[in-house]
Amino acid sequence: MVDIFFYLFENFTGINQCPDAPTLARRMASDGFEEHEVRAAVSWIEQLRQPLPITQYRRMQPISFRIYHASERIQISDAGLNLLSQLEHAGSIDAITRERIVERCMLLPYPIASEEAFKALLLTILWAENLEIDELLLHSLLDQTDDVRH
Repeated sequence: MVDIFFYLFENFTGINQCPDAPTLARRMASDGFEEHEVRAAVSWIEQLRQPLPITQYRRMQPISFRIYHASERIQISDAGLNLLSQLEHAGSIDAITRERIVERCMLLPYPIASEEAFKALLLTILWAENLEIDELLLHSLLDQTDDVRH
C-alpha cells in the first residue's frame, strides 16, 4: 500500500485534484496495483475527504507534554509516535497537525504495520490536509522509504 500513497503524492497536487472514488480505482487498477490495495487506498482517500471534528479550546503551551493512550500506541506504534515527536521538535509539524495525524491514523481499521507505512500515511495526511510539506520533511521521509519503493 506504500506504493499507492507515493503514486497519489506524485500524481495529484492535493486531494482536491484526486478524481472520484470509482475513477481513482480504475486508474490505479490500470496502473497495475492489486485490487485489495486499491480498495483500501480508495477507502482511505474517501475518509481523508471528510473533515475531522477537532476543536481546539486553548492554545497548547510549549512546555506541554503529550501522553498517548494505549490504543494510540498500539495503532501507530512507538516508532511512529517517536517520529511524530521528532518532527514536532524539528518544527516540521505543529501540535495541531500532530493531533490531526493521530486522529486520522486512529480511523484505520488495522494497526499500522511498519514505520515505512506510517511515513507514507503521514505524507498522505499532510497532502490531503493541504498542509505545506517542507523540503526537509519530504526528503527525510522519502530517503528512508526509497528502499521500500524499489
